[in-house]
Amino acid sequence: MQTHSLPNTHSPAVRTALGAYGMVWRILSPLLRHNKRLSEGWDQRWLKSPLPRADLWLQAASAGEAYLAREIVGTLTPPAAVRVLVTTNTRQGLDILSRPPSNHQASSPGISISARYFPFDHPAHMTSAIATVRPRLVGLLETELWPGLLAACRATKTPALMINGRINPSSLRGYRVWPALWRTVAPDRILAISPGDAGRFGRLFPDTPISVMQNIKFDQWAQQVGKTDGTPLSRYFTSDPLLAVFGSIRQEEENAVQQMVVRIHSRKPGAVIAIFPRHMSRLERWRNYLKRQNFPWCDRSRLDGNVPPGHIILWDTFGELRDAYKLAATAFVGGSLAPLGGQNFLEPLGCGVVPVIGPSWYNFAWVGEQIFMDKLVYRTTGWKSAADTMVRSLSNPVSRTDILKRVRQYAGRHTGGTRQACRVIESYLQKPGGDNAGRLKKRKG
Repeated sequence: MQTHSLPNTHSPAVRTALGAYGMVWRILSPLLRHNKRLSEGWDQRWLKSPLPRADLWLQAASAGEAYLAREIVGTLTPPAAVRVLVTTNTRQGLDILSRPPSNHQASSPGISISARYFPFDHPAHMTSAIATVRPRLVGLLETELWPGLLAACRATKTPALMINGRINPSSLRGYRVWPALWRTVAPDRILAISPGDAGRFGRLFPDTPISVMQNIKFDQWAQQVGKTDGTPLSRYFTSDPLLAVFGSIRQEEENAVQQMVVRIHSRKPGAVIAIFPRHMSRLERWRNYLKRQNFPWCDRSRLDGNVPPGHIILWDTFGELRDAYKLAATAFVGGSLAPLGGQNFLEPLGCGVVPVIGPSWYNFAWVGEQIFMDKLVYRTTGWKSAADTMVRSLSNPVSRTDILKRVRQYAGRHTGGTRQACRVIESYLQKPGGDNAGRLKKRKG
């Protein structure tokens, strides 16, 4: 592996910190080689397989950020041909980036795209990566603060832009252990998703221009709102089923959800209850529970004809949760009764059902409090209040059409983040092309 040393552009203290950071990567390398997830794409991660040249380098940590990268690339309208490199840390992210674009994500004909694994963040290693790619801009999505990459950008005068940026208070405390390092390798500009995130970034990077943008995830969600037709599950239900869906139930909250099921079944005995465990490995425990309770139940894979009122369906097949939401009168979204941060409650909302969640939803804090104030999501304090809320929804169902009308209005007030980010990216790409990394390569050659 050929690497370049970092130029002498940092203070001795910062160079010492980066040197120690690089030493940690060297020490960990043998362990990383035996990690099943990280060993995949090993040659790309250590630059034994060189990265391609690109004008724009986007770093997307995993699946969620990969979807954001697809939105950005599909929205870019550069004035001239642009080569885009998108890197990711995971196989799931790489699979998403390698898929053909959907209609709304089809990129400009002048954009060529490459997807690779993200190189390990050894500082000198990252300097080699920048010298090879020679980007005019590096874009970091959401939380991708890599000191090696940022130091290489700073040393080569390659602009670094944080897009859809977020940083929680706990992460900020960790970063501020060494504030001088982060001030030295700061991005050139930050687009944060909320005033709170902007304020936290400001404490870490006091000299960096920071502005607030709409979250790109709202753009993604808005495209799915109202797509409620054509579910193959309708053949198992009446035209207006009294269906209660429990989506993405996590192991840590199973006992609480089981009490919810008992409460709903006793108060609305005609309702059909569908249980979707988040992980299929939990199916057998659920089967044993339903047998002990003597509930009328069956696995989804054994459905044949209409589901009788009062039955419980244990979903043992993949990929049908959204279809179930399209038929539901009420839906509880898991990961929220235990301190797990919650699963995606926007998915059922986009299908026209007001979801019920527990008190834990920090994974979706970017959505903001207004969605609860508008009564588009019911946030509850525990399993009893969640079950009672679902019973009320079953007793007095709200028109799906009315819900979707309100959801479209809400989504419309929060979209536009992708276009905001693309305008900033395009402003960098329109600047006269300077080959900063190339100058470094010549100096080191």
